[in-house]
Amino acid sequence: MYSKFLTVFALIFSFHSVAGISIKAVNNSDDELKIKYELESLQKTYDLSPWIITDSIEVDEKARTPRSHPVLTMSTQEEYLNSNTKLLSSFLHEQFHWHVIKNGRGSKSEFRAAIKAEFPNVQFERPFGSGTEGGTLSHIIVCYLEYTVLSELIGKESASKNISTNEYYTWVYQTILNPINHNKLDKLVQKFGLGFGGKNS
Repeated sequence: MYSKFLTVFALIFSFHSVAGISIKAVNNSDDELKIKYELESLQKTYDLSPWIITDSIEVDEKARTPRSHPVLTMSTQEEYLNSNTKLLSSFLHEQFHWHVIKNGRGSKSEFRAAIKAEFPNVQFERPFGSGTEGGTLSHIIVCYLEYTVLSELIGKESASKNISTNEYYTWVYQTILNPINHNKLDKLVQKFGLGFGGKNS
């Protein structure tokens, strides 16, 4: 019944805007429409406006994993279909890739060099990192922003539990969850102008 409703709804509206965000189900499949519906619901549950950097979103069942560019695209993996917390966390993660590129100070090489100076022993092989050293260095900040904002929205304990159970970027998430690293991470966020307020502004 629910899937039929979603299919009919999709035939009427391919796009829907919540708080200025356009979310498109690329193939209008039931799974895409469920993710689309849940993303719209999350916009209503939480005020995500401070962390929306790109307002054009696609949901594509053919996407192997979520990606930030060229259009922020959410996939329909089971973890996102079954958990709004995983969906919210991943959505924020992809937004923060946009944030680093659009709002960060300095060049990419300066950004990554500064992170490497603080974290010289990078484990970049999958699933520890992104597969490259440079990408993994960038993910240290992206994942830290993901964790800090998610903590603000659902609480630190729930955010830590969510992130610690991810089966990807495992070394990165262990690094950003370690309290001993938080002072260094806060300083990097400040240095590159990536804070959203509070201690990271």
